[in-house]
Amino acid sequence: MFKLDAPTLLITLTAIQWLLAAFLLVQNRKEPGINGWALSLFIHGFSNLFLFARPHLHPYFGIVFYNVCVMVAFSFSHWALGQIFVRDVPRWQLVLPVILSVIFMASHLDDIGSRVVYASLIISMQLGLMTQTIVSSTDTGGQRLKRWLIMVMGGFSIAFAGRATFAHFYPDSFTPLLGTSLLQAGLILSGIAYSVINTLIIFLYKLERVHEKLHREATRDSLTGLLNRRAFLAKAKRRVETAAFPLSVLMIDLDDFKAINDSFGHSVGDKILKHCADVFEQIIDEKGVVGRLGGEEFAVVLPYCDSANAQQLSAELLNAIQISGSTLEMRLSASIGVTTTTEALDIDCLVAQADDALYCAKHEGKNTFKEYTLHAIP
Repeated sequence: MFKLDAPTLLITLTAIQWLLAAFLLVQNRKEPGINGWALSLFIHGFSNLFLFARPHLHPYFGIVFYNVCVMVAFSFSHWALGQIFVRDVPRWQLVLPVILSVIFMASHLDDIGSRVVYASLIISMQLGLMTQTIVSSTDTGGQRLKRWLIMVMGGFSIAFAGRATFAHFYPDSFTPLLGTSLLQAGLILSGIAYSVINTLIIFLYKLERVHEKLHREATRDSLTGLLNRRAFLAKAKRRVETAAFPLSVLMIDLDDFKAINDSFGHSVGDKILKHCADVFEQIIDEKGVVGRLGGEEFAVVLPYCDSANAQQLSAELLNAIQISGSTLEMRLSASIGVTTTTEALDIDCLVAQADDALYCAKHEGKNTFKEYTLHAIP
């Protein structure tokens, strides 16, 4: 029968931590930081076994080595969080807690109250630094799960600081370390909660990031980072369906791009495509959506944009491309076809109209824009 005593709970905690570590390694081993977090869980479980066997071990081994294992496990957790949230963790934040643990545990072998105070403060510091690492992350994905992890880490940091305060005033409460007191059981149960909750959040966070990555790969052009053809048309269609009128569509084609590829090579051509994509995004900004339809052909959908504004924006784009060519020491230009509608039309129809106007702009000498009319094609 399961007993709510410290030895039984320690074995249970070890089993849970090792099972969680194995689960992470099987499911997400290749994801950055997962190996480190799994290793921290394994070391936590290993340290639990030393605590379980403490009555049979030399004090230096059972106390000092146990606490060092705990601090090393938390340091691995901190390092793993740095990998997961793409933050460089200063080495001193990983090493200092281990050094402090050795000093304070070795100097208070006969004073369990002081050991609990110092160990709790060191762990509280580690959890606080881990929370800071997550908070300072600039990674924009998984914000909801990130906030949950911050709250849990920060909450446990505060809890360990409270444990240190309690141990300072009531040191005798921690004397029966492996007894059946509610306090000891609660402490070990909190360790189970820490391991399970944080591991679950991290697993879900990595799962969400993988999903976001797959979504981006499915909707974004791999070279320029713009929406690909399918994603652009889908987004443009939604704009039309929400009646964001007047609505304009631009078709943009870089002039003489094949000649650039033939003369300078495809690596230079790719560099120019990325450069022009950046220029288009900078000019369009929040006014609309830019996509790459293929090759050197781009498209823009502009909700709430009438014909006059669409033509003005086209002129700005052409001017920006010409000026920016000097930074690449190359002559660049583009041609643009423009169409505007005040009623719901099929997005394929609007793109075809803009494409007709683009053909007209190419026919008239390039480096210009033309607006679609019923007789636009010469």
